[in-house]
Amino acid sequence: MSLLNIFKKKSVNEASQLTTKGRQEISQAITICKGDDAADQHDCSGDCKEDIEDGEQAYAKLKIEHETPLLNSSKTPKIHFVVPTSQTDWQHDACSEDQKSVQYKISKWCDKNSSKFSSMGTGKTLNCGVSSLPKDIMDIEVMRGTKNNVLVLPYFIWLNDLRSDKVGETLDDLVPTLLNGSISRDELLETRPSISEARERAFIFLCSHTTRDKRCGITAPYLKKVFDGKLQEHALYRDNSDFRPDGVKIAFVNHVGGHKFAANVQIFLKNPNTLIWLGRVTPVMVPSIVEHLIIPEKPTLPYPEKVRCIKKYESW
Repeated sequence: MSLLNIFKKKSVNEASQLTTKGRQEISQAITICKGDDAADQHDCSGDCKEDIEDGEQAYAKLKIEHETPLLNSSKTPKIHFVVPTSQTDWQHDACSEDQKSVQYKISKWCDKNSSKFSSMGTGKTLNCGVSSLPKDIMDIEVMRGTKNNVLVLPYFIWLNDLRSDKVGETLDDLVPTLLNGSISRDELLETRPSISEARERAFIFLCSHTTRDKRCGITAPYLKKVFDGKLQEHALYRDNSDFRPDGVKIAFVNHVGGHKFAANVQIFLKNPNTLIWLGRVTPVMVPSIVEHLIIPEKPTLPYPEKVRCIKKYESW
């Protein structure tokens, strides 16, 4: 059986796991592609096709769990803090590598304070992760871990030059302000000089945490290569030195939960303000994900059976 036929068979089996109620739940956040559109693979260049074939061959050797329905196998965040590290792998507990670091302080703050905000905002968790997004290697404080920029999603803002000893007071002020909707984006940017707007149209995060599970370390680079190539076709790819607005940044991140569902892909769309967290993503799916979710002004969702969780946040 060819790799494509194996993929189609697994997709059909997983599609049967998604109930009518599940489809309705997903449809409240985003329109699901109709009929065969969801499986439309779209055309790729020669290199893209080769990357997909190489990736599918590598995936075929991995043990991925396909029996459990994916929907609601993960929790949507109220706020997700993403700290750049310029790394693609980390120690087992990535945010605890250095207890002086910004990510350690944010992680501990989230653990301590999540219950305080259970009735505020939408989503279920406050969490912190690290990423391959670049840190400023010319800044000695950043290299020591005691200062960093922090991406705040789904708000698409950056906390600039946040020092680890200021994390508590900064989040004590910022988090309730964001969750209770008491301030507009423009007002926040005008009154908080340390905050700037993230000008990307989307962030795509791929779990690459090899130390936690080798499947993530194997799958993420293949996915990124295909995402990169497909986004380049539409002039949306942005590398770490490209700051043009309205592009897409792709980054590796630490453990997100559910290694058995690799590859895990978290897509934050600025417009509409939506998180789509997918599991069991393989390279052959990437062109449709880009064409349906990333490019259109009104995105639609292919592969609804791959959704682990989804959340449409209030416009901000």
